Amino acid sequence: MFPQLKKINNESGIVLFIVLMVAIIIMIFSVGILTQSMNETNYAQQQIDQIVSDQLAKGIFWNAYSSGMTGGVAVGTTMNGRTYNLTITSGAPGSGVTPYSVVANYDTFQ
Repeated sequence: MFPQLKKINNESGIVLFIVLMVAIIIMIFSVGILTQSMNETNYAQQQIDQIVSDQLAKGIFWNAYSSGMTGGVAVGTTMNGRTYNLTITSGAPGSGVTPYSVVANYDTFQ
């Protein structure tokens, strides 16, 4: 019926080449989608860690401020498998204003 199709079917090297190219293209797209998904997951975890450490730092600051703390405090807490370390130090109340310094960090290995 179609003599062109008979010729292509008899030449199996062309069909094999086309199948291999389609398989390679599908694999490239799959790897790209997987990589994009992993990058978005890592970025979301970084945002979560930044928000948690920010909120913990604000909490320890206001706790120290309301209690009139004049020394230093180090707090470590673990949430969802991450360890957050917070350190607060206060300076000498020279002119009626007590300077506080809060440092928050977390482990990035999970």
